[in-house]
Amino acid sequence: MYQILVVDDEAKIVELLKIYLEMQGYKVISAYDGAQALACWQQNKIDMVLTDIMMPEVDGYSLVEKIRKESNVPILFLSAKTDVVDRVKGLQLGADDYILKPFDPLEVATRVSANLRRCYGYSAPESKQELVCGNLKLDSNKCLLLKKGQVVELTALEYRMLQHFMENQGGVLTKNQIYEAAWEENQFPDDNSIMVAISKLRSKLNDGEYEYIHTIRGLGYRMEARHEDET
Repeated sequence: MYQILVVDDEAKIVELLKIYLEMQGYKVISAYDGAQALACWQQNKIDMVLTDIMMPEVDGYSLVEKIRKESNVPILFLSAKTDVVDRVKGLQLGADDYILKPFDPLEVATRVSANLRRCYGYSAPESKQELVCGNLKLDSNKCLLLKKGQVVELTALEYRMLQHFMENQGGVLTKNQIYEAAWEENQFPDDNSIMVAISKLRSKLNDGEYEYIHTIRGLGYRMEARHEDET
């Protein structure tokens, strides 16, 4: 499943695109300024970037310049800047496409699919065999978790949950998403069962330096390595 980073300082635009892209089967990671986008880029396996240009902290041009130093993932600009000079600049910096606001979200989703096919063909890119977060290292080939180099024993359920968390670092996962990724049952478990499972996983992950799984009240859970004095 392709992961797409959507960046815009207008939350309504991000949420609208998220709906349409998820309808196409993509996973969406949201960011609301360039600095947050860079953090998401560094923490996640991103297959495509959709970004506004005029944003606080780090603008879209600077964001694309930084990404292009590391990767050739397809990049699409979404911008209200209509001058030909702006469009040319965006494409010269390394963007693969440029869509003017206001836009039709269905057209954006279609162009996303076209750019992904152009870059990757019709097969999804290979998933990373090793996932890293703070002092944690998950080897998906061996189904093995190392914490500061030491093996941590996980149940099958805990392993599937952790793999899903580490593949989506920085993004918020709902209880339903966690269930679909980890539970092998037809019946949805009650909230308490999910909370207990996450609590047990948390206790195995926390290492005295970082805390990893954080509750986002009213939404779900996010995985990121935060120093304990930051939580």
